[in-house]
Amino acid sequence: MNFRAGQIGLVLLCWAGSAAAESSADRFAAQVAEKLGATAGATVADIGAGDGQYAIAMSKVVGLSGTVFATELEEEDRNDIQASADAAGASNVQVRKAEFEGTGLPAASVDGIYLRRVYHHITAPEPFVKNLFETIRPGGRLLIVDFSPAWFLSLFPPEGIPQNRGGHGIVPSLVVEELQGAGFKHVETIDEWDPDAWFNNDFGVVFERPAPN
Repeated sequence: MNFRAGQIGLVLLCWAGSAAAESSADRFAAQVAEKLGATAGATVADIGAGDGQYAIAMSKVVGLSGTVFATELEEEDRNDIQASADAAGASNVQVRKAEFEGTGLPAASVDGIYLRRVYHHITAPEPFVKNLFETIRPGGRLLIVDFSPAWFLSLFPPEGIPQNRGGHGIVPSLVVEELQGAGFKHVETIDEWDPDAWFNNDFGVVFERPAPN
């Protein structure tokens, strides 16, 4: 009897953890959509999509009339994202191969792009940012969510990153400087991306590709 009760408790605990993770991803997608101005029918790119949970959450926002491109460098990661999207019935998620110096997507192909804790890993920011600019349609928006370097993270800097990063992470002002250098317009900086998180060092920076006059 006690064993069965323990089993039930474990199942409930796992379910609660899964529900919390889903809720977190959905909340993140809603925040991103608000900053990008993404609604049903939009085309959005998740660059460096990780396990795909945020891309799948975003797919609910843009709906079946919209598209979410989820990019990753490694084939194994792309296969995992595709499997998760298929399991979730997210047929509007399209998985693409990322590139070290670009998005891997056609020019002017998306309404908005977001990168979550990815930008500080970029080893060649100048060509990468140039390609971000080219990938977004005029008038479209870019959101970079990242974190500032901390002393304990400086012990584990990503390989090959520029020296001006200051370790593992990047400061918002440097993000703004690099993106403006490629032609982006700085819209706003969010100092605390998720103020309700128990441990939060993330910020958000919103940019826009100016539309021609």
